[in-house]
Amino acid sequence: MRVFLLIVFAGLMHATRSFAPQADAGGAGAAGTAVAFGYLLLSALFAGSIFKSFGLPRLTGYLVTGIVAGPQVLGLVSMPALENLEIFNGMAIALIALTAGAELGVREMKPLLRSIFWLIVVAVLGVMGILSLTIYLCRDLLPFFDHLTMIQAVGVAAVLGVTMTAQSPAVVIALRSEMQAEGPVSRTVLGVVVLSDLVVILIFAVVSSLTRTLFGNSADALETAGRLAWEILGSVGAGVLAGLLLGGFFKYVKGGAALFVLAVAFVMAEVGQRIAFDPLIIACTAGALVRNATSFGHKLLDEIEGSSLAVYVVFFAVTGATIHIDALRMVGIPAAIFVLVRGTGFYSLTWVAGALARAPLPIRKYAGFGLMPQAGLALALALLFSRTFPDLGVTAAALVLGGVAINEMVAPVLYRIALVRSGEAGAANADRDPALQGVPALASEGEG
Repeated sequence: MRVFLLIVFAGLMHATRSFAPQADAGGAGAAGTAVAFGYLLLSALFAGSIFKSFGLPRLTGYLVTGIVAGPQVLGLVSMPALENLEIFNGMAIALIALTAGAELGVREMKPLLRSIFWLIVVAVLGVMGILSLTIYLCRDLLPFFDHLTMIQAVGVAAVLGVTMTAQSPAVVIALRSEMQAEGPVSRTVLGVVVLSDLVVILIFAVVSSLTRTLFGNSADALETAGRLAWEILGSVGAGVLAGLLLGGFFKYVKGGAALFVLAVAFVMAEVGQRIAFDPLIIACTAGALVRNATSFGHKLLDEIEGSSLAVYVVFFAVTGATIHIDALRMVGIPAAIFVLVRGTGFYSLTWVAGALARAPLPIRKYAGFGLMPQAGLALALALLFSRTFPDLGVTAAALVLGGVAINEMVAPVLYRIALVRSGEAGAANADRDPALQGVPALASEGEG
């Protein structure tokens, strides 16, 4: 029945596109965007339940829905409509980071800080170096390296290595919610992916600025430092303000909290981006402040759970629809090589980091799978790379996008298996502490 309904939805969407007024036929207007939103939401929910019945993550169903319905396959949702729906991307990222911050309770995370530190230092930074070296050694497979000097090639390889290392708090939180997972593996992975994304952002800014000088572009160290300080410190300051605002609302206002949380997420995503703040840092700081400085951490998580499902589903569907399948045709073999190197590096170096941290065996065996998923940050850095190095950007960005496309389809399945084998899947339901309630319930909808 669910498959039949998906076919019906696709037929209705095709008919809508066929009979739409010419001015809105591309989906650029309000009506076309609204129809695209409704279609992706309903279709992704049904597809997610179908994938769930086969033991696969729901979010893989959301991604596949976007890929199939997007401009590169069936074309049921146009590119203009997808561009209009990108507003959900910012809101989803803000909500995900808000959830991540609210999950980072200092008291609960303290026993895992040693493991998190060594995983970032050994696994994340180690994979960054391994990827950079691999890209440099495979430069003969990549045509945009042909006209570069050796030192320029080293710099470009380093920037690409940093970009490809980026992980995905979105996928990690979504799978943790879907699997109702709780335990040292899921908590450690959450802490690592949130903090390491901040590390990746910083290193990317520094390495890309240095590499620009190799192409004759002047880079003022003081200007670069000022820009980083504005982005990081300003984002932290804005996050503290947002956290105080949320805490004050929960304390003094009795109703409408879910809508208020969505409104704050929207402001953090849209306004923050326009004044060069990082929504990830803003929202994560706000969530951590509410969790650790007030008694409303569980309240924040509950409100996110009650209001975020539609935003998350459309976010993953739009992400799938914007995956560049043609990128895989252009740089498929190198992208597959780098995905394999990246995954192997995370898995093996997690064992090393776990041994150095004297971490429990489940963390050593399974945490590496949680570092493999990719999504928003890698895509954002790929686009930033294109703007920073316009002579290389199109092909080089295609390489990153191809790797992200592969990881988005494969890595969530691997991490889901890891959560099951670690014994943490379902543990949040078995022993639900009030302070841990409210993880975004991507799996809370019915099976059909």
